[in-house]
This record gives sequence, structure tokens and C-alpha cells, in this order.
Amino acid sequence: MTYLHLDLGSGGQYSEPAVGWGGPLQALSALRKALDGPADPADPRLPVALVTSTVAGLGAVGTARCAAVGVSPLSGAVAETRAEGPYAAGMRAAGITGISLTGAAEQPSYVVVEAGRAAVLPADGLWGLETGPATDALLARHGRDAAVAVIGPAGEAGARYADVVTCRSFPLPRLGFGAVLGARRIKAVVCVPSGSGAEGRAPWPHDVLAAQALFTAYRKEMPDHPLAGWQLAAPGFGAWPGTSAEPGAAAVRNFADTATAPASWPGLHPDRYAEFLTWSGGGCPGCPNDCVKGYAGAGLHQEAVAMLGPNLGVGDLGAILAANARCQDLGLDPVSLGGTLACVFEAAERGVLPPRLAAELPAGAGFGAAELLVELVERAALPGHPLGEGAAALAVRIGAPELAMTSRGVELPPFDPRIQPGLGLMYAAAPIGPRYDAVEHDLDFDPVHGLPHCFDEAERIGLSVPAPASTLDVARTLRLADLWSGLDALLICPFASTPTRPLTLDRVCELVRATSGRPITPEQVFALGRDRLRAQQEVNDRLGVPAGTLPTRFFDEPVATGAHRAAVLDRTAFTAAVNAIRHEWRTP
Repeated sequence: MTYLHLDLGSGGQYSEPAVGWGGPLQALSALRKALDGPADPADPRLPVALVTSTVAGLGAVGTARCAAVGVSPLSGAVAETRAEGPYAAGMRAAGITGISLTGAAEQPSYVVVEAGRAAVLPADGLWGLETGPATDALLARHGRDAAVAVIGPAGEAGARYADVVTCRSFPLPRLGFGAVLGARRIKAVVCVPSGSGAEGRAPWPHDVLAAQALFTAYRKEMPDHPLAGWQLAAPGFGAWPGTSAEPGAAAVRNFADTATAPASWPGLHPDRYAEFLTWSGGGCPGCPNDCVKGYAGAGLHQEAVAMLGPNLGVGDLGAILAANARCQDLGLDPVSLGGTLACVFEAAERGVLPPRLAAELPAGAGFGAAELLVELVERAALPGHPLGEGAAALAVRIGAPELAMTSRGVELPPFDPRIQPGLGLMYAAAPIGPRYDAVEHDLDFDPVHGLPHCFDEAERIGLSVPAPASTLDVARTLRLADLWSGLDALLICPFASTPTRPLTLDRVCELVRATSGRPITPEQVFALGRDRLRAQQEVNDRLGVPAGTLPTRFFDEPVATGAHRAAVLDRTAFTAAVNAIRHEWRTP
């Protein structure tokens, strides 16, 4: 297996072996080498990579994962994002663990990878297509077993939070990788099976019997497992807002309304999803959990309903799912879109939205306008439309930067940091910016709201549990960050893994050995995670990226009512915690 480097302008390429575990760490190493100081995210000399690891993509449980690594046009900082689904297996079947792209094509083009080599081909008839038709056209050209990662019109237009959609239903979300590829005039990266495994499939795991034993154990435990069983059963893990009954738990109306629970909208109850179900199984090769399911023709992850629903004051599930599907068609991230719209809607509600920006919105746009969601998605994907700039840039134009619920220019996930300060700490401190799956959530270890089934595993990995979710515990956050960063470095899915899912840390280590043939200890997983976070922090230091923080709302506006009443972040303690974590990531 090789890691491929391709110059998009000349077509020149060279390969190297997968170093270490391949994956994000190898891509971060190439990015560090390309940086000797601050750089424009649009600089085509900066590498942007699509990667999997030496562990992933081999059909084992919890390993259907790929990642993109580069510099974000949304934040100007290091960027890394992941997708589940078949694309990792497609990369392995094409003979690579990653492809790093530099330069820019002279005309709209796409990249084809086969047998460990790449070609840059004209994107005739592809540029301007939505992601679904573009995927269909590329499969017609290169065979139905090819794996396609494609941008939509939003990426071509340069929307700063445009994403890349892999294998039709699995976006590489957040951070604007669609815009990065669009600026380089690359429509897609297509991986064609090349006989690297049986009948052109991905290679087999090193120890097939051990990998099968892990699969069998997972499948046996899954139906009765408190989290894995919930992820498996329809409607799946994207439907949680309809059961989130406590005010302040998640974003409602731009995080401003902490007296209303997401579940206050009866139309979001999990029972309402059945009529929209498109598919529910088989999305991730080798994994039986089927967390990501299709609704209204699009893959539904954990954040979209929350950010396009209660965050916008919308409870019409059909409208929300249609908007999520249009985001996928056009190649837009629904989380950033939801954060951007909420910022604009609050500005309009406060009477501070400038007329020139108001004129860019359809009449009646605002909180609760479910009937306009799809039109707003389509406007955000248009060339030069202000909605494509993201919340932080728009809030500055509005003259009310405090209305952007962002950290380092990236829209926050829907989970409110006031009641989960450890999660909030990672929103602000994580080098790539806010993501909801950087650490296991504080509430999971809470003595009242937590998940007792995971406490024994949490103790085994070095946590003191149970512990109140309201406690800002830097040591616990660091330990959890190292753990899930280690999973990210290996591209093992956290939605199957320790400390709350069936893949305990011991099983993770056995999974690594079974797939790659290389042993790893539990502490080596943590060390690998720390290496990844340090590498990301080093990229940010070279780029001149300052420390992150959170919007003033989370320090100044306590939760209004309910079980989490009065929850608010302490600014002094929070800032000290961010600095302490950054220090750890800068210390060899």
C-alpha cells in the first residue's frame, strides 16, 4: 500500500510507503513540511489529502473511515474531517492509503486512482452537476465498483463550508474541503479497484479469523447495548433531538433560547421518521451497526436535524430532511449552514440586519420559516452569495460579531457547552476547531444523566467516574482527547468504540493487530492521539493561528430553566483551561 503525491497542474506524481499507520498523521507530516510560516488557505502549494489508514478500509468492524486533511478556508487553521462509508475500502482497493494533492488543474478536471497511480482527466460534462448526478456519471465511466468523492455546485462556487460527498451519501463535513477542491478545479477523486485484493476488492485483514471474531462479538452485543442498540434501530442516531427534553441541552434559536427543549416540537419525535426512510443498512462495509441511515434520499448524521431544526426554530421534519438532502445534493455542510442561518435570523430579529443583506434572503426568512429552508440552502450554494461566507464573516459584516456561534470561524455543533464544559473546552482548544466527537461527552459520565454501563471501562482508561457534567476537568478532557485522537489517527470509528460502545480499548488494540498485523498497547493508542494533536497544533503555530475561545453568550447567559438551570461557563477558568491544553500539545 502506498501514499501517493500528485501535482494537479503537471500530473507529476510519486509514491512512498504508508509511514507508521498512514492516515491523518502522514498527511499532517506533509502539510507541516510545506509550511514555513503563515499561508493563505487558497495557496495551491499547500497539500490537501484524502486518506485512510493501514487499519481502515479492510472490512472489519468500526473501520469504514476516511479523512481529509489540509488548511480550512473557513478558519484559516489546520483542517481534518472524517467520513464513514465505503470510500476507505475504495482507496484500499485502488492500492493506496492516501493521496496528497498540490497545485491546481488548468481546467475543470477530476482525479482517477487505480493500481496505486493517478491520472488527471478532463471533467467534461461533470462541472456544474450536483453530487448525485456527478457520482452516477463517474460510475458509468469507471465501473459500478468505483468509489467516488465529489464536490457539488457549492464547492465550485467557493462556499466556505462546502463539503466533499463520498459514495453518494457520506460527506466529509465541515471546514470547507469542497471549496478547496473547487478552487483547484477538481470535481472528484475516483478510486477504481485494481486487483489489489481478491477480485479487485480491498485487501483482507491480516488475521481474518480474529477480525471475524471481533465482528461476531460486536454483533451479538449490539442489539441490547444502550448506545449501539440505539444506533442500530431505526430511526438511528440522527433523531436524538426529538427526545432531548431538557432546555439548554442543545441549540435552540442560535443557542439564545434556553427555556425551550429541542423535543418541544412534537414533529421531531423519533416515531415521525419512518415515512422518510430511504435505506437503513449496509452503509459501512464490515460494520453491523448501521448508524448512518438514509432519509429523504440523503445520509443523516447526528447534527443535521438539530442544526436545521430547533436551532432555526423549525419543527417540520419533512422540511428539515429535505434541506439536509439539498445540502448533500449541492455539497454544503448542514451544520455550518444552520449556524449561519441562525446568526442571520437573530440579527434580523434584533433589527440589526443591514438592508443589503436582508435583500439577499427570501421574503419571510427567519426563525420558524420551515417552508423556506430548501430555498435558503440553494441560495447559499450560489456563487458570491453572502450565506456561503459562514456565520463569523457575516456577523462581522452585520456589525454584530457576538451573534456568530463560532470558534475560530467555524460554526459550533448543536450540543451546548454551558452544560458540558469539557466538550466546550475542545470546541475552543482543538486545533481543527469545534467538533462534537472530539471527546466523549461530559453528560455520559454524570451521576444523574450518565451512562452507568460505561463506568467500568471509563475507570480502566484512567477516568474518575461518575463525575458531574458541570465540572471543568482539564485532566479528564486531555485523557479523553488523547483517546479519541488516537482513534482518529487509526481511523477507527468512535461510534463503535471505547468508552461507551462495544469496542473496548482492549478490543481496539486487538482490532489494530487483526487488521494491520502490528501490535499496539492501550497506552500507545493514547500516545498516538497526543502525537496527532501536537502535529495539528504545530501546523497552527506555523500558520499563526491564535488560541480559540467561545462566544460571549456561553459566559454571560446562563441556562434559564430545567435540570441545567443556571449553567454557564466561567470565563477565567475556561481561558486558563484552554491555555493549559495548548501547553500540553506544545510540550514534547
